[in-house]
Amino acid sequence: MALDIKGKKTIDVIVKGHYQQEPKVVSLKKSQSSKILSFFISLLFNAVFLLLLMMISVTVFKQEVVELVLESGQTKNHVKNTKVRFQKVKQPKPKPANTSSATPVISSVKSSNDAVFVLENDSEIQGFGIGDGWGKGASFGSGQKGGSIGFFGSRSVAERAVFIVDVSASLSNTQFSMIKKELSKSLDRLAPSVEYQVIFFSGPAWFASDDQSAKNKIHTIIHEGKEYIWNTQGGANKYYIESGEKLYTSSWLIASQSNIKKTARRIESVKKSYGTDWRHPLKMALALKPSPDVVYFLTDGAVGNGKQAVDEIIKVNKREAKAKIFTISMMQPRAEDLLKELADRSGGEFSVVLEGGEIKKGKKKKR
Repeated sequence: MALDIKGKKTIDVIVKGHYQQEPKVVSLKKSQSSKILSFFISLLFNAVFLLLLMMISVTVFKQEVVELVLESGQTKNHVKNTKVRFQKVKQPKPKPANTSSATPVISSVKSSNDAVFVLENDSEIQGFGIGDGWGKGASFGSGQKGGSIGFFGSRSVAERAVFIVDVSASLSNTQFSMIKKELSKSLDRLAPSVEYQVIFFSGPAWFASDDQSAKNKIHTIIHEGKEYIWNTQGGANKYYIESGEKLYTSSWLIASQSNIKKTARRIESVKKSYGTDWRHPLKMALALKPSPDVVYFLTDGAVGNGKQAVDEIIKVNKREAKAKIFTISMMQPRAEDLLKELADRSGGEFSVVLEGGEIKKGKKKKR
């Protein structure tokens, strides 16, 4: 069929328009596919990046490690001298983005099935009595020394403590047995960083490590290999050392298992003897170097020179030691006034052990 020139041009225009529009559609489809692919690639990259950040945040943080060391020793019948020591060890780690949720990790370096321990704070220092299971006195890290100390209801926190106990003949067998038991328990619960001494007294006074014997009211003390003869000028509270010898002193003992075992054997073997004089044991305690932080002084009764003894000890304490003296009356209210005065004037506390072992705390005098 023949077409005129005008019709042919019209067909050419239509055909050319068709072929010119088709490449534009194909190009549009390719562009959309490319954008979708780029979106998914970008999303995957961001997800991987966020995952890496989360892993770094979880694994890189600063933590505290509390090291728990437990040591225990055994006797024939029961476990004794279990020591507990806690020490904070900081691990050097990069500083975390947020440490508010980090929790301490407790690791046991050496364990014992027989060990008993508690963490104590200042609010727990009150209310200790005979037989209370208050656990070990804790020794904490960062170079700190000392620990909590308890004896017949009186408790303190100190580096150096002296236990002075009456072994005079006026004690009943029940009282004497109770004193030995509580003293051994108190020593057994000392933290390894505490330094201690034990002093016995009746008319004379001697350290637990000394040898002592008595005959006809005359006492012989062997202290560090030297013999000291104690005699009386005519009464239970008038003892002195013959030959003008000065009152001896000693060195501190570290509360190690071996030292406590040795002291415990001395406590068990000590016997009651004649006389009661407060001055000698307290002066011996305050003469220790370095000075004691606390002194626990237990007696079963008043003495004739009690007021003189209190004044002498307070004078020495202010000049030398400045130790807190915790006084304990063993079932004897007659000594209450003087013992309370001694405690008040030294910054300590007074208490009475009643029949049956109940502890009665004296009210602390306002200063």
